[in-house]
Amino acid sequence: MSSFGDFSLQAAAYGVSRPGYPTEFISLLAEKAGVVAGDPVVDLGAGTGISSRLLADLGLRVTAVEPNQAMREQADLPGVTWVDGRFDATGLPAQSQAWAVSAQAFHWAQSHTALPEIQRILRPAAMFTVLWNNRVVASDTVVGWTEQAIRRFVPDFNEAYRNRNWDQLLESSGDFRFVSRDETRHAVLMSPERYLQLWRSHNRLANIAGPDRMEEFLAELKDYLQREEIPQIEVVYKCEAWTAQRIEK
Repeated sequence: MSSFGDFSLQAAAYGVSRPGYPTEFISLLAEKAGVVAGDPVVDLGAGTGISSRLLADLGLRVTAVEPNQAMREQADLPGVTWVDGRFDATGLPAQSQAWAVSAQAFHWAQSHTALPEIQRILRPAAMFTVLWNNRVVASDTVVGWTEQAIRRFVPDFNEAYRNRNWDQLLESSGDFRFVSRDETRHAVLMSPERYLQLWRSHNRLANIAGPDRMEEFLAELKDYLQREEIPQIEVVYKCEAWTAQRIEK
């Protein structure tokens, strides 16, 4: 079984199933960060490059920092520079980045070591933005059924990033000043196979469940989708972002 934060076993499923982020929302965050086409930005914990692609589409010069080789191997993004690095050891030059972004990843960081490193690589007064797609759960939806199934099979499971005071955490090391919180909603239509892969890509759930409970949950989910003859699943997300500004020391 893989360890927490090691997505080696989930990389293939991650690359084909995870949702992106609304293009307009990423553009808004880039505008608030004061970056324009051609500026160097870093995507921290880039995974398979879902957010890196969106940043590159804005014309930004993207460096994707990702420690997991299996995840990096799933990426196919011409023009994006990939670095084997961590939140607390990016390997990037000091004051080299105009914006730092971490999408669906900063909950894996140790903030007391990560924030000083991010402060180091950012230009003076540059911004650092963290964002997550949070599933919106309604009881009469497939997502609602799935959440109930998880509570049956893995009652000790919880998301690591929900309901946390990210504004306070971003200021916790004294390297950043919280600036703003933004959010938007978007819906992603998934085939049953992609929806199964979405849950197979979930590292935290897999580790808390263990291999036996995880496979039992996935088997019941697959049976439910087939039994109900569900052709397509609408997964609604609330995309939430917190942005903080680098403090000069």
